[in-house]
Amino acid sequence: MITGVIMAGGKGERFWNIKDSDKKAKPGDNLVTIGIKSTHPETGYGYIKFRKMTKEIINGNPVHKVEKFVEKPGYEVAVRYVESGDYLWNSGMFIWKTSSVLRAIEKHMSELHKALENIRENLDSGDIERVLYEEYSKLESMSIDYGVMEKAKNVYVVPGDFGWDDVGSWTSIERLYEKDENGNVIRGNVIAVDTKKCIITGGEKLIATLGIGDVIIVDTDDALLICSKDKVQNVKEILKELKEKKSEYL
Repeated sequence: MITGVIMAGGKGERFWNIKDSDKKAKPGDNLVTIGIKSTHPETGYGYIKFRKMTKEIINGNPVHKVEKFVEKPGYEVAVRYVESGDYLWNSGMFIWKTSSVLRAIEKHMSELHKALENIRENLDSGDIERVLYEEYSKLESMSIDYGVMEKAKNVYVVPGDFGWDDVGSWTSIERLYEKDENGNVIRGNVIAVDTKKCIITGGEKLIATLGIGDVIIVDTDDALLICSKDKVQNVKEILKELKEKKSEYL
């Protein structure tokens, strides 16, 4: 059985060209990922370095052997990645045979594999909710990228060129929504004076800004976020503080 992990964020007819990626996943135990052609130096995404010399064509789509996965880079490194043409954005989309990924999990994430086996054995036991809770509460929090894809040797990447954006990135809003004459993306009841290149989103309550630039403001019913655009990837630091001191907001 071929399984696809497809994230929201792709658009246009070219998005559906990736369906042919299953032809690379069928033979052997190949694991296939979709890499997005990088259009600018993005520090909020991970990257995939591929081997140009290993290219093959499947139904008009190039397929490359993956050389390595790399974590979110600094700006200067991201510039080099884009200029080299050897790197794609890591979209977190995968296509593989179910049996192939299970074998890879068994090899590289043995504790997860044991948990999955126990869950499978108890699917019809009438006690599945307890088993699920117990097994998942014991597991280390680890992405499939880090746990399997970065370690496996049989990983291939299909470049995607279909207007993808990471819907989990605040700065992607600038590329998806119309800007005003000062380069601001504004949603809600906002008065922006001498305000440039900001992302401001709220509700009915008035948000007024004066003399600021490159700032993200997000106003909700119970919380307000104000941060510099170049620090938005560090919002997780606020989450750490909330977990320690203000858990009622989580």
